[in-house]
Amino acid sequence: MKSRLILTTVLSALALAGAVDAQTGSGTLGVSATVQGSINLTFVTDESGMAVTGTATSTASLPFGNVSMYSGTVPANVTKTTAATSFSLATPFDVRVDLANSASTTYTLTATLAAADAINTWWLGAIDISAAAPHALTAAGVFGTAVPYTLKLTVPASATAGSISNTINFTAVGG
Repeated sequence: MKSRLILTTVLSALALAGAVDAQTGSGTLGVSATVQGSINLTFVTDESGMAVTGTATSTASLPFGNVSMYSGTVPANVTKTTAATSFSLATPFDVRVDLANSASTTYTLTATLAAADAINTWWLGAIDISAAAPHALTAAGVFGTAVPYTLKLTVPASATAGSISNTINFTAVGG
């Protein structure tokens, strides 16, 4: 029993000596951030429109595919109208603008055709955007709501067969 007491005493003394000689360190980490308001604009397939490739993203497309004035297949949910001197393809799509970390209550939305088109006519609703200048679509848009717009592309019968490609740039600015 005496040897156990001595052994326990020696072990306790060694443990205390180790604790007294233990090295410690400390430090602090400061954290800061500046939160800025942001707007997210996405394109969404309209329930009555052609499927938007890249729906719910900010880089989407409407691939009409092979089209012609007098024959061919029109994509689902695209309206084709033929006149004496041209034909048009039209489909609705939606634009959704979301807001975070801002007190803005509305937004303005503009659209600009990336490259002017002197042959074909590009419409967003009743607005001809073919000149590649900014065009106001709304002055008081509501955040968090998918708003439908109809794209209409009119191709004259006199146009040469070939590919038609352009981009419409949309800009939303919080108010």
